[in-house]
Amino acid sequence: MKLSLVGIGAVTLAAALGLAACGSNATPTSSEGTSQEGQTVTLDWDFWNQGDDGNKMWQGLAEDVTTEHSNITVKLTSPPFADYFTKLQSQLASNSAPCIVSMQSLRLPAFAEALEPLDELMAAEGFDPQEWNPAALKALQLDGKQYAIPYGISTMALFYNKDLFAAAGVEEPQPGWSVEDFEAAAKAITEKTGKPAFGQSFSDLHMFSQLLAYNGARPVSDDGKLDLGNDAMREAFTWYTGLATEQGVALVPASSSDVPWGEQQFVAGNAAMAVDGTWNLASDAKEATFPVGVTTLPLGDGGVSSFSANSGFGIAKSCENKKEAAQAIAIITGADAQEKTATSGTMPGRVASADLFYEGLAADIDGDNPGYSEQARLVVEESSKSAVPFVPTSNWDAVTKSIAREFILAYTGSAAPDATLDNVQASAGS
Repeated sequence: MKLSLVGIGAVTLAAALGLAACGSNATPTSSEGTSQEGQTVTLDWDFWNQGDDGNKMWQGLAEDVTTEHSNITVKLTSPPFADYFTKLQSQLASNSAPCIVSMQSLRLPAFAEALEPLDELMAAEGFDPQEWNPAALKALQLDGKQYAIPYGISTMALFYNKDLFAAAGVEEPQPGWSVEDFEAAAKAITEKTGKPAFGQSFSDLHMFSQLLAYNGARPVSDDGKLDLGNDAMREAFTWYTGLATEQGVALVPASSSDVPWGEQQFVAGNAAMAVDGTWNLASDAKEATFPVGVTTLPLGDGGVSSFSANSGFGIAKSCENKKEAAQAIAIITGADAQEKTATSGTMPGRVASADLFYEGLAADIDGDNPGYSEQARLVVEESSKSAVPFVPTSNWDAVTKSIAREFILAYTGSAAPDATLDNVQASAGS
């Protein structure tokens, strides 16, 4: 799963919802919104492009639905990720929305009104939440309701360059390490290797998770409003920007357009540490030309392990065949499907399938980087225990654009951290 920062305007979406209808090419339906017994239905399913291998795997899972339920055909299309949510908004406005909706947790607040709560529908298909990593499920819940069933698990972790730690004579960090441990390591690495110890980022999950771990700071209030002016956020953001301006241990993004700067610079070998998502446990280790280590985010007083986010599959509220859509989702997120996603390099949301993912990591990475797979397992387990879902505002796209424009000024010391927080709050707050 590659997270991006494209958002959806709530006002435009609300207007679209009034016109929305299901894109299921189905035969006439019963009054309960499901097909008459025995009749064939075709369910449209859009899922952003996963690459050739990924698309092939998901197409196979779509065909598995028909193998299990001969009256259901799932028609999968794979638009580019950059276009997916814009397309979905247009589909809602033009009576062509798919029945099966692929959804990211960061977009959920903007689309929840268009989605059917799944608790009862999936319970009828034997869905057991005890079989899932709790952080995976929580990330796709809103107001206590499950709006999508995840196919993976996504928390944040700190990735580090083992060679640079060794060159600086710094012990590798262990899960549960503190902010003080992180600062000491960063100072030693920067001074002894000449490379910046930490890559800063504008990416929302990456940056805000580190602030959450620092002192529990959260950018959004419980009622869904942007809240960058709270005391904890001001304290945590001042610390984060100070890694560059005061402590001199951070690599600052080159421009406001370099949103995922830190994580990219880490993989390129230009920074010794960066925050990235557990969805990149395999790819970061494969792409880097040095041995990668991974641990939990450094914790301060009142800190929480990580925000969680996720992607999964929901059902359009306007779908005429909700029962069949639930049956399809039960197959594409079922135990057999999770084994397939796990062996493809995606951290599965089902607990029982996790071993396959780590076995794959061991086979691909442990030969050159001994112990990485077990280290990754420990970090996922530890970060998931207290992870909290990242629930953004409904205008999160505007927020993230303002963050990139303003926060670089604080990273470079051109503006005070408090001032940039206030500017984002004023321009994008609601």
